[in-house]
Amino acid sequence: MKACRFHLLSWLLLAPGVEAAWLDVFSSELQAARAELSRIEKQREALGEPMIGNTVAEFGIQHRMLEEPPPESPFVQMDLGASRSLDTVVLIPAVVDFQGVTQSPYAFPLRFRLDASDDPEFATFTPLLVCTDVDHVQPSVAPVMVHVPETRARYLRLTVTKLAQVEGRWTFALAEMMVMDGNLNIALGAKVEHQGGTGLPPRWLLANLTDGRTPLGPPIDRSSVPDFDALFASMHPDQPNPWMSVDLGREMLLDEVRLHPLHARQGADVPGFSFPARFRVELSKNSDFSDAVTIFQNPDSDFPNPGNNPVTIPVNQASARQVRVVMLAPQRAGHSSFALSELEVFAGGEKVSRGARVMSSGDPARNPSRPLSLLADDHTSYGRLMDLPVWLRQWEERRRLEEQTAVLTTKMPSLLAMAQVRVVWTLGFVLISAIGAIGLLFWRSQQRALRAQEQFRARLARDMHDEIGSNLAGIAVISETSALQGDGQAEDWREIQRIAHETTDAMREVLWLVGARQESGIDLMEHLQRVAKRLLPNHEVKWKALTTELPPAWPVESRRHVFLFFKEALTNILRHAKATQVELSAQITDSSFELIIQDNGRGFDPAKISVGMGLNSLRERAQQLGGVFSLASSAQGTTLLLRVPLVS
Repeated sequence: MKACRFHLLSWLLLAPGVEAAWLDVFSSELQAARAELSRIEKQREALGEPMIGNTVAEFGIQHRMLEEPPPESPFVQMDLGASRSLDTVVLIPAVVDFQGVTQSPYAFPLRFRLDASDDPEFATFTPLLVCTDVDHVQPSVAPVMVHVPETRARYLRLTVTKLAQVEGRWTFALAEMMVMDGNLNIALGAKVEHQGGTGLPPRWLLANLTDGRTPLGPPIDRSSVPDFDALFASMHPDQPNPWMSVDLGREMLLDEVRLHPLHARQGADVPGFSFPARFRVELSKNSDFSDAVTIFQNPDSDFPNPGNNPVTIPVNQASARQVRVVMLAPQRAGHSSFALSELEVFAGGEKVSRGARVMSSGDPARNPSRPLSLLADDHTSYGRLMDLPVWLRQWEERRRLEEQTAVLTTKMPSLLAMAQVRVVWTLGFVLISAIGAIGLLFWRSQQRALRAQEQFRARLARDMHDEIGSNLAGIAVISETSALQGDGQAEDWREIQRIAHETTDAMREVLWLVGARQESGIDLMEHLQRVAKRLLPNHEVKWKALTTELPPAWPVESRRHVFLFFKEALTNILRHAKATQVELSAQITDSSFELIIQDNGRGFDPAKISVGMGLNSLRERAQQLGGVFSLASSAQGTTLLLRVPLVS
């Protein structure tokens, strides 16, 4: 017993998750690890909570599912259109959940390499990242950053040497591949080549790899959320094509324009709310747009809802002072306005629209509650806009902290175990001694109680046998003698004799239940037969099966509960069933004792029984035995079944 309790104590102290701070006293390494985890958690909190989740139908690219790994490594190749200067290549994992609380990467490659070249055949190339020796662990949606300063290339190729397994098949997927040159993603709209791509629009398409739509959301700091969502411009009779524009203050050579959609968070949860289905983006050097140049328009087909993703339109060094967005058709029929949360303009790799003068065709339904400055206030619906490199560095820091947390979390069980073992050895002797003493006292108390119980049972059985038994025997003899005298009361004396014999049998049952030595030779089966004969003298009782091979190891207490169950069931038949026939079965099946009691009485609805039927008592006894109790009743009779395991 002491050894068992020692192991129990060790398990309690060494159990995973037991991280009481007082254990640090026994391990300086554990104390240092906890302090480091706390520091990492504070750093993660300082970075803020990212906004993760697909808000569009476009997931990215996926290689077709394969039953076996391919004989040759598949690759994805990107053409930037010209040899360009590269700073960082960003691989963003695919996510197949829509705005889930917990997000996980989908089918990110296990082993791969990233190369750059000016040759489309990659006869010569520059390795940027080689991860082909061990499986790459991608615990979260944090992107993989590949820093490649002072590198120029036109083509980038991602070769996957080991695909991921999804539901027993081989594949890989990516949401987006970004190529950063300063503050700009020069991979937007780049041509993509992928032999073996799934090609399931709109979710998996080649164009999705460079469309700027990712599950990471916009590049924002969520610690600063604006009061208003965005600026609206509405149609009215004098203005069938509403517009909004920014004045940069001076003419400059522009790189790109970014349109940030509205996420309707006030009263709804709709990403890309009221983004125009058809629109035109114009540049001009004059405020009246008399020399307007169109850099984008889609008059013939609807633009897919961008969700929370910015829509980036390259300008390619066109000179302009004014940038205007004109709605050609609303997002949905019946709408009369469009909305943007921010209009960003970049020149020389820097944002030049911050704080710019904003103009609009007007929105009578909302003016003046929404100022025009909302379009250039550096805020989207859910936070303050950040430069892409800063935002990506934050993601890189999150990934680094995640990896550090994973390493420390892996070490923690061994550090905890070391500290807890020291606690066990320090306190073990005292605890074991105390537990042993308590156990000894408890055992002695149990023994005293058992002896007292046995003495009481023996005394009760002796007294009942000597006093009540002898009296009943005397009554039986007297009634038998009187019945033979023929004084006219013979039937009454025979009834008295019968009652005396039944009472004697009942007393023997009681003596057996309390463990009287005189009755120890009578087994359970004999008692079942006796009580059936005694309780049902006017019924046709038939035993279909009656075992005589009860295992000696079956506890006496279990036999007594079975007997009391049987007696209660027969009493119910006698009182309520109005039966004339009773079939009984007591046998061993599949290491269980099975008792079946069936009558041809009037039956009853178990759902409407009264409390006096005794079924609760039967269920409780079955539960105490660890057995199964079932009941079936109809107008043709009732069947009770009790199945009790013979080995606990």
